[in-house]
Amino acid sequence: MISIYEILKAVTVRNCDNGRMFTASDRLDVIGKLLWNSPYRRINSQGLFHLYAARPIDQIRNSVILVSSHVDTPMSVTRFFTGETDDGLMKGTFDNSITNAAILQLMLSGVLPDNVVVAFTGGKEADYEGAKQVSRFLKKAGADIEMAVVLDVTNMGWKENGDFTIENDFWSEEQGNKVIALMKSLSGQWFFVPEDTGDVPPYIYSDRVIRIEAEEDETWTYDSLDITCFSLRIPVYGSRRSDKGILADKASLGNYVKALEKILRYW
Repeated sequence: MISIYEILKAVTVRNCDNGRMFTASDRLDVIGKLLWNSPYRRINSQGLFHLYAARPIDQIRNSVILVSSHVDTPMSVTRFFTGETDDGLMKGTFDNSITNAAILQLMLSGVLPDNVVVAFTGGKEADYEGAKQVSRFLKKAGADIEMAVVLDVTNMGWKENGDFTIENDFWSEEQGNKVIALMKSLSGQWFFVPEDTGDVPPYIYSDRVIRIEAEEDETWTYDSLDITCFSLRIPVYGSRRSDKGILADKASLGNYVKALEKILRYW
């Protein structure tokens, strides 16, 4: 079984778009090769998203859980690399290859239910056009989308030594309770970054809350299209738009994958 670090190294390559189509698809090509012998098949490769599922959309019996992980890289980044620092942290151009690698490991391990579909999206710099397109595609295909889980990096939680964050809570009270209950069952250090600092759910302990409004991500688009959603993000440190790369913690990556698996398997 290929390790997550091998996956991360493989997918930390360029992938760009012009807001309408992918103009450099190096990362998407690697993803396709990694999944070639897996149960996952590419359902769509048009426009600004590649959608993978273990079975055709019209054969999924339960409500769909959509995982959305953007693959487009900042135009300002021209050097792509992965490495380690002297103090054991990882360093590289991980925006957003690190969460691409996380979901790919789970897809390759065969642990996910058949109702989980995965979109690798572009258009982050074009008002999240990839997220809009995958939403339209799934709804046209008749999919009942119960939840969208957006994967991304974040600067929140780094100084608190967090392993992962729950951000942008566009969910019902029942769904939010379920997500947080799953997180409380894990050993990783997690924090909650609200969509609205004045509306923090009462079922989240105050010591877990970072009272700063969560930054915009694909959840804002999914919510505008009436799709229940939240983001699961991994803390990093540094400028995401620099060739110098950003820092990430190895242990946090492992706990992030466990959190993602818990959500997708037991939702």
